Amino acid sequence: MKGRVYKRGGTWSYRFDIDPDPLTGRRRQTSKGGFRTEREAWQACRTAMRDYERGRYVRQSRRTVEEALTEWLERIKPSMAKHWQNYIAYYVVPNIGRRLVQDVDGSVCDALYAKLLAEGRIKARPQTNPRSTPVHVRRFSANGRALPCRPYRYDEVRCYRVHAADDPLLGNPIAARLRPPGEADRAGGRPRPGLEPKTVVNTHRMLHRAWEDFTAWGWARRNVIRDAHPPYVPRKGRKVWSVTQLRTFLECARHDRFFALWVLEATSGMRRSELAGARIGDLDFEAGTLTLERTRVVVDGQVVESDGKTENAQRIVVLDPLTLTLLRSHAEMLSRERAEFGSGHAYSGLLFCWEDGRPVHPDTITSRFRKIVESAGLPKINLHDVRHSYASAGRDAKIDWKTLSERIGHSDVAFTMRQYVQTNLEVHRQVATALAELILGGVAPAPGSPAPRRDGPDTAG
Repeated sequence: MKGRVYKRGGTWSYRFDIDPDPLTGRRRQTSKGGFRTEREAWQACRTAMRDYERGRYVRQSRRTVEEALTEWLERIKPSMAKHWQNYIAYYVVPNIGRRLVQDVDGSVCDALYAKLLAEGRIKARPQTNPRSTPVHVRRFSANGRALPCRPYRYDEVRCYRVHAADDPLLGNPIAARLRPPGEADRAGGRPRPGLEPKTVVNTHRMLHRAWEDFTAWGWARRNVIRDAHPPYVPRKGRKVWSVTQLRTFLECARHDRFFALWVLEATSGMRRSELAGARIGDLDFEAGTLTLERTRVVVDGQVVESDGKTENAQRIVVLDPLTLTLLRSHAEMLSRERAEFGSGHAYSGLLFCWEDGRPVHPDTITSRFRKIVESAGLPKINLHDVRHSYASAGRDAKIDWKTLSERIGHSDVAFTMRQYVQTNLEVHRQVATALAELILGGVAPAPGSPAPRRDGPDTAG
């Protein structure tokens, strides 16, 4: 690699060859000017050539953070771009969008995180339009069968009751759900001005991922986001159900429309997005498998189809005979409903949908799960915790870690082991007993026997 310096006006510049264009093979050069002396230009030229050979050369660029992140969104997976675009629009661009990418460092990120924690909440909760308040109505299928009330789209206030003709609720507005406690502060009911630490950490992860690509593309010298200090997010203990509690849940959900979904979740540990995106055509009843290829995730309230969370997300799930039989009955029910609705059926090909074929919203799956948990009187856990319960049951059953990791769709066996090699009480009990017997020996009395005397040998008689 050769370089040269030359005088341009009243300052000096350097120029040297870099790798040829990857498409055309044409010669490419890079240069920089503005040096006061020839000596300074040569020193900068040698440093730039050395950095380029080491893979750390970065061309001078006036690309701003907003411009770089906008282009980055266009080059990554669509579902990921949909997920991150609001973080960029609401939290990054208004604060550091005009900064140059090459001027950003860890201190800039720290200042950004501090501001977001203090006053980052700018999205207001949409107010309910009283004119569009849903009401109880009586709905029918094409063949005259009564259907649940269920208003259009995914309103916060919904009714799943099948109304009788003389139901006094017909025509009356559906009562709105109350806001969960903690959503608004105590003074005036206004949202807190600062973001939660978890949201700020998510922003940090997005920037970290973006700067990794910026570094690979030659837009940044290195990933400076690693130097930042995101806020600490307290860890929450993972709640799981025992096998007995899983059975109780399934017994309570037996008459639910999506009973097959709950069984599939309990016997496979599938993610919610995988359940919502499962298709009838991907069921192979002869082989006893379900092929997972597409998922349906919720991004900013909208459902987006994706190809999965990890490399192992697209996989074949082997089903047990009981689950397979139940899914066969579920598929037959869908066929009957499709015939009943006729041309009015909105066939989507999804395994879990409404009577008229419309896809079920993933958030609806979560809300129905919570209602069943409450009616069953079980400890409240999240829907995703059923997946953790499945993996924990596999750990307790001494299932091979590699097989368990592949079954639940983890990309790394080590990750599965870190997540689920937790407090195994039975193993700890065995270790505690073995060590206590080794250390205490005959000192510890057997149950029901008197404590050993410590006043020396018995000299009576």
